[in-house]
Amino acid sequence: MELHKVKFEVLRFRPEQDEQPVFQSYEVECMEDWVVLDALNAIKDDIDPTLSHRWSCRMGVCGSCGMLVNGRPVLTCAAFVRDYGGTIRVEPLSNFPIVRDLVAKHIEGRQLGF
Repeated sequence: MELHKVKFEVLRFRPEQDEQPVFQSYEVECMEDWVVLDALNAIKDDIDPTLSHRWSCRMGVCGSCGMLVNGRPVLTCAAFVRDYGGTIRVEPLSNFPIVRDLVAKHIEGRQLGF
């Protein structure tokens, strides 16, 4: 399967060193059938092991991989990279406080926003 480079801008927040969240860019070699979660896992596994994000089932059921992709709330395990043109911007869900990077603190009783 053919690989193609995709630029990702990922919101980073490391409370021990950052006062405010900042975007960090990554160039990722993606396969045609990858979802955004695959790219985030590739960043963590092959480029930057300090990146923090959550995921569990990879089947669009649990909701733990919910993030903003290009400003829209999605399950990253169901958001195909090929459906986005240009740079893909990934952030934690906006209605929850950021714990670290793409990990948001889920507050009981609040809706995920999907």
